[in-house]
Amino acid sequence: MNIDQLVEDVIKFREDFVQNGPMKADLTPGEALNKLKDFKEQFSVHNRKYHSYKAGETLFALPNQDYPGLVKTQGELEKLDKLYTLYLKVTETTAKWQETPWLDITEEVEKMKEGIEQFIKDCQRLPRDAKQFPAYTDLKKEIDDMEELLPLVEMLADRSIKERHWEELIELTKKDIPYTSETFLLKDLLAADLLAVKEDIEDIADSANKQMKIEKQLREEIDAYWDEAELEIKPYQAYDYPCTIGGTVAEH
Repeated sequence: MNIDQLVEDVIKFREDFVQNGPMKADLTPGEALNKLKDFKEQFSVHNRKYHSYKAGETLFALPNQDYPGLVKTQGELEKLDKLYTLYLKVTETTAKWQETPWLDITEEVEKMKEGIEQFIKDCQRLPRDAKQFPAYTDLKKEIDDMEELLPLVEMLADRSIKERHWEELIELTKKDIPYTSETFLLKDLLAADLLAVKEDIEDIADSANKQMKIEKQLREEIDAYWDEAELEIKPYQAYDYPCTIGGTVAEH
């Protein structure tokens, strides 16, 4: 056993972790994630040696050497791992959602809303000091944006939304939304920056819903009228049999 060497290696490892590790505030989430993977591997090597040496110390009734830097780094790595595990899960899931065909969105949007609710709960369970990292900021924004977007998506997927409503949305967003295309995907809609016109979308959806109710009521009234109406065919001039010309509509 070379305990002195391990003590020295752990001190250097700890210094490198503090100075160049995934906890640096100026790292992007992607850079921090790569560093996290690298330092987890380094920690694993040192930790295996620690447990091996500890077993030898115990076997020969020697005092156990402490490695405070290793213990502290382990705690920080575990916290970071929780953050980045959730970060990856959220980014991968939302990326998958964006590939959903619009024809399937009515069936899928409720599942997406349930997924976001779970992500919100998972985010709240993260260690308090995880909030200092850029990945947490990006993660929180992704979750919060999707929480606001999905109700808008659900509104636009309603059967009351007609071509005129889509054209109104295109005019508002100044974006090309290929709503008539068979390959129309959720990501094509989200690219239109819906949150910038959130209130307008809510107004469009509300108006479309009211229009559909009026159309339904008119249709029912017309159907009811014709259900109770009688087409009366009368003889025409010198003809002594009913003709299709000159008939009148009379109610019972």
